[in-house]
Amino acid sequence: MEIWREAIKLAAYAVALPYCWRIRRDSPNGSRMRTAWTLMGISAILSMARHLYESVAEFGGWARTERSWRQIVIVAALLTLTWGLLELGRAFREAGLAPRWKRVDWLWLLLLVALAVPVVVNRDRMGDSTSTIAAMRYLQFLSSLLLAVPAMVALGLHRISREMTGGRWAVALRWMVAFLLLRLVNLCVSTSTTGWAEWLQWPNLAAPWLFTMATVERWSVTRAAERMREQIFVGANKPA
Repeated sequence: MEIWREAIKLAAYAVALPYCWRIRRDSPNGSRMRTAWTLMGISAILSMARHLYESVAEFGGWARTERSWRQIVIVAALLTLTWGLLELGRAFREAGLAPRWKRVDWLWLLLLVALAVPVVVNRDRMGDSTSTIAAMRYLQFLSSLLLAVPAMVALGLHRISREMTGGRWAVALRWMVAFLLLRLVNLCVSTSTTGWAEWLQWPNLAAPWLFTMATVERWSVTRAAERMREQIFVGANKPA
């Protein structure tokens, strides 16, 4: 059953990847927006590699230390995602936009910190904490913190998009926040309590699909703009 779970997660990123490439083509070469979606596409590829690795490890019955090499890909995927979101933030800043934090945003930030603290305290309960490779144990600790960082960045981007235009841009970033928040909640609960393993399987399966929803929703912004351009072109060339 574990292999099927990994296959479902892999499928989510496989669906999201083409949307990332389509969105990046919407921006000119060298632009921060294009770089941002290129990095998020690379993050999706790395996540696919991670879940493929997990499937092979499960099928082959690998020991914990052998499995722990996955931490390299996990950290790489989170770093590229964070970098992509930061590039998106720089693109907004170059356009003269910056988040004006509201009280509810600060509450969300506090929640993210509150979720990250138990993970740090209970890091010895994490899956690869028993690996004999010290570097993999350190990377696992880093990956848990990296879940909170891109979530904070995405939260700021969501505030900008709401103040800018709202609509589907804001919805796309809301899905991105939900994707990272759900992963952090799962990690927090799994390291803080016992007996939740089966209950956490469904949120774990759902989390990657929230990333997919973010890319689909963002692509809808591009499609709406294309349809508008087509209507304007047709209207301008219609005989008087």
